[in-house]
Amino acid sequence: MKHWYTVEIVCVSILVGYAINYFTGKRENENLALAWASKFCVKDSILEKNFSLLGVGEGEDSPLMLKEAANVLKFYASGRRYCHGLLATMELKSRHNLILRLFNSVVPCKDEISFEVHMNDEAMDHIVFAMVRKNAMKTMHKELRDLQRFGGMVPVPGGRKWVSEELAVMSESKEVARDMITDLVLGKVFGDKSFEKFGKYFISMHFSDQHPGKHRKMLLFKFALPDAEHMDDTVRLVTLIPYYIDLVGRYKFSSQADAAIHEMRRQGPTAPVSSIKNSKKTKSIG
Repeated sequence: MKHWYTVEIVCVSILVGYAINYFTGKRENENLALAWASKFCVKDSILEKNFSLLGVGEGEDSPLMLKEAANVLKFYASGRRYCHGLLATMELKSRHNLILRLFNSVVPCKDEISFEVHMNDEAMDHIVFAMVRKNAMKTMHKELRDLQRFGGMVPVPGGRKWVSEELAVMSESKEVARDMITDLVLGKVFGDKSFEKFGKYFISMHFSDQHPGKHRKMLLFKFALPDAEHMDDTVRLVTLIPYYIDLVGRYKFSSQADAAIHEMRRQGPTAPVSSIKNSKKTKSIG
């Protein structure tokens, strides 16, 4: 009889522990999402200054974020030049799931947020460009078809500053890569000194006019999330999003350079990462 009481007590304890963890884990994820929204989506925040509409609806009472699961939330912004809108997906640790929580204590994972910027067709030229941490470069290249077909490793250029040694750059063209990696972003985030201080939550970014699906021209950014008390640490990363929307939106090839890109794409996967020697028309970033 005592044996059955022991089994019942253990089972009830597990159920109680699972229930407590579900609610506490759910609240932890909600607090993390709220901390992010309070930093980047309120009045005078980065996203509020750069998009005229934030949230999943047009009414004042519409929710700012849409919960797809206990650990997955969506945020939408629109009303900005050069793009249809921005979709952010926050994928948090499964803190509400006791088994996964125990698993993650052994095999750590990160809270992550990804941003998809759907560019206007006329606002994005022929660009295939990606930057990622070196330890994830092979995986990224293998998973993304446009990088397989057109992207190659861009060597460190001579005579100018370049990204941190922790990062790898892939592109269809050396010139595109150099034009995307400006002195400003090197100084703010991607240079050796700045990346050590401000880049610890950077995972990757990927710009392409060759995405499969409805929106072929997209800018993708992926960052890790700090805890709720340290959202300030990702401010410079989030600032990259409107900066690159403008940079890519204003970036235009000359007709000769455009023809060179078409020729490289016609050659297919065998085409090397090559230079476009013809002049390009670019406007300064205001």
